Amino acid sequence: MIPPFREKEVFRACRTLFGPEISLGHSFLGYLQASGAKSAFRERVKKVHPDRFAEHDHGVQKRQSDQFRQIVQAYELIDAFLRHRDAHPSSSGVDRETSSPRPSGDWTERSQDRHPHSKPKAYHGPMPRRYLEFGSFLYYQGLISYSQLIEALVWQRRQRPSIGDIAQRWKWLTQTDILRICRDRGPYGRFGEKAVRLGLLKERQVRTLLFFQRSRQQKIGEYFIEQKILSPQRIEILVAELHQHNARVTAGDQGHARSYSAAG
Repeated sequence: MIPPFREKEVFRACRTLFGPEISLGHSFLGYLQASGAKSAFRERVKKVHPDRFAEHDHGVQKRQSDQFRQIVQAYELIDAFLRHRDAHPSSSGVDRETSSPRPSGDWTERSQDRHPHSKPKAYHGPMPRRYLEFGSFLYYQGLISYSQLIEALVWQRRQRPSIGDIAQRWKWLTQTDILRICRDRGPYGRFGEKAVRLGLLKERQVRTLLFFQRSRQQKIGEYFIEQKILSPQRIEILVAELHQHNARVTAGDQGHARSYSAAG
């Protein structure tokens, strides 16, 4: 079993992988997924790989090699941390520091306070030809960075109750049931999937819980308004553009399906 990781080491690795502008906290570590870490790793590696600096002087090559090694080591630590966290859902996966007092509430270490002039790096590339949620649409528009997207999703997640709390309130689960689900060591899955696999909830109940949970969370656009990243008027325009994008993608998928059916 992989031992818990020191909090500072995980935070340092995240800052190396995602950039100095990222806002780190325990909620970020809870929300972070392997796919997001892998995507950030690929982006960073493409920019700093030593092969890109083969014709530069020795000093530049050494600097890039050191930076490349640091990124690889950071990714390996984060990957190991995520594997441990997902295999042991009842544990945070990190040893929190106890030598210094923490502010009450969910502590976050905001690098913006230390780097007030740094700006998050935005996405530059084509818009994916697939259905998108609003946060992802903003990211692919280049309006927010990946770290800001994660922060917004964490903020949105805080607004809603957990499905375990809802199920217990509705007397669908007991506290003992919830602990059993959290401690389950079976195949990886979300809380609802595990509850169904253990026979504690039916799929219909999980769908009802998820629908009720989503109805209790604020729209993600509110975060960007609250942070003064986007205005309410701009949000309305972007929502309309998102609907147009998703309509085009849906129409394109249906057209491909009809063509495939006719060809068959």
